[in-house]
Amino acid sequence: MSELTHIPVIIDKSHLLTIGERLYSTSLDLIRELVSNAYDADATRIDITLRPTEIVVRDNGSGMSQEQLQQYLTIGSQEKRLHNTSPRFHRNRIGEFGIGKFSVLTIAERFIIETQQYASQFRAKLIFDTLQWQRDSTWSVPCEILSVDVSRGDGTVVTLTNIKKPLESGSVIRHIRERMPLGREDFRIFVNETQVTAASIPGKRFPFSYTTQYGLVEGEVILANIPVTQRNMVDAGVTIRVKDIAVTKSLFGFETSHAVGASRLRGWVNADFLPITSSRDNVIQDTQEYRIVYEKVREVLQKVLREARNLSFQKENAQASQVLRDALDKIGKAFKKNPSALPEQLGEPSLGVPPFPGARTQEGYVISKAQFVMAKKPMHNPIDDPFQSIKQAPKRRNFSLANRAIIRKMHFANIGIICRMERFGADYPPSFLEEGVILINIDHPLYRRQMDNGPLLTMFICSLISKELALKKNPHDAQAAFQFQHQLLTDAFRDVRKI
Repeated sequence: MSELTHIPVIIDKSHLLTIGERLYSTSLDLIRELVSNAYDADATRIDITLRPTEIVVRDNGSGMSQEQLQQYLTIGSQEKRLHNTSPRFHRNRIGEFGIGKFSVLTIAERFIIETQQYASQFRAKLIFDTLQWQRDSTWSVPCEILSVDVSRGDGTVVTLTNIKKPLESGSVIRHIRERMPLGREDFRIFVNETQVTAASIPGKRFPFSYTTQYGLVEGEVILANIPVTQRNMVDAGVTIRVKDIAVTKSLFGFETSHAVGASRLRGWVNADFLPITSSRDNVIQDTQEYRIVYEKVREVLQKVLREARNLSFQKENAQASQVLRDALDKIGKAFKKNPSALPEQLGEPSLGVPPFPGARTQEGYVISKAQFVMAKKPMHNPIDDPFQSIKQAPKRRNFSLANRAIIRKMHFANIGIICRMERFGADYPPSFLEEGVILINIDHPLYRRQMDNGPLLTMFICSLISKELALKKNPHDAQAAFQFQHQLLTDAFRDVRKI
């Protein structure tokens, strides 16, 4: 014969404290938790005071009544879910699970809450001491009911004592900037009496907004102006916000991308409907809500990366135009010192008559203005065919209109030199001769490696031009070709003391 009995479900106190201590990944998250509670309470100002022995977080929010204080200590309270907007500013409340208050135990063994709500004529002081609470057989927490202080308004003060590890103000400020909704007129945060302002990221902005079946998604992607030496994929990413509070950061599938501009991606996206983890430090990704946001933001990032590529090409084109001008200028000066050692006409058309009287007699050579023309596929790849027979070249990347070829011409005596700088891909050589035109490959690794050093890049371009001239003049005599190139480069850089 069976017998029905009941076994109670018991939660050990130490386990509850362990959950509170391990709920968040860093001790800085407790600041976010305390600030979030003040934000939910319609606070317009929060003052955080950091000392070696204590941390004080003071807000001017609505405070708590006795019933609300009881709800505050109720694990898993449904209060914020049932009333998900604040009464005064109609903010989307951030708190959800009701256990975040124990995150303070990651850094302190004791916290004191003093709150006042003038409308309910309630003021109280609650003390949570970890050691005392564990020794006590009950689950209650000491709470002192105080007289309402008419000299002060509503609000709550949380004081953490017995600090295990002090927090640095710089780290707290950075964390607040990354996580909290700054820049609002009705919400300000001060750390040690210094207001924390939103970080300004210079760059080109791409705002977006769209509506899904779950709700509104809005945000902004920034192609940040960051020095080349400071660009890295670790700092890149779009901050995902839920109810205006930062949850995590993502590159939405571009984490391992080598696309131009990927390391410059910054910005934010807010979607209040996204489900988040209990620690509030990530989004639950295996959901239809997240998949929709993921695809939409990824489309925006693709657009931004196309723009980054175009801007990069424009900048590189401007640099290539200038460095080609400098290189031809040095080759022209070398020609003046070697007027009898020049190859025959390289190709058509030459410059013809100089554009202004006296130019040829003044310098002895003329360099044209840069022409920017549409890129085209070369007839061959000289690596595959050193004798320049016509073969199918490797497939080139399909660039946008920003992929322009740069052409400059130089006229010296009866010689017309035409140089064309273009993107042929890393598989092509750094330079080669085609139909009398010296082609220089901007994509070659040796070119790109020297782009941050203008004088060194100029010397590299000079070496390529002089190489093609030497091979044209002495196609069957390697020693003579090398000697001619050596002479040109020596004369071109004779006056240069440092590269």
